[in-house]
Amino acid sequence: MDKLTKYRDWIQRVLEKYSQVKPANGEIDVYKFFDHQDDHYQVFHAGCNQYRRVFGPLIHIDIIDGKIWIQYDGFAVG
Repeated sequence: MDKLTKYRDWIQRVLEKYSQVKPANGEIDVYKFFDHQDDHYQVFHAGCNQYRRVFGPLIHIDIIDGKIWIQYDGFAVG
């Protein structure tokens, strides 16, 4: 297995675990997005918390030039 394939597999396994964490409040769904062709990976929230619309990333990871880039980490502990 080459390095890029290992990175893709590792990122997907980690984000699968993050996508299992459900928000405590509101009617908010957790979505995961894996773009293996362009190497963009993201877990994000979408829904409503009372009368407020909720949408945004929890974590976004890219593979750029063979390196893993954590573009955004919205968790308290990275």
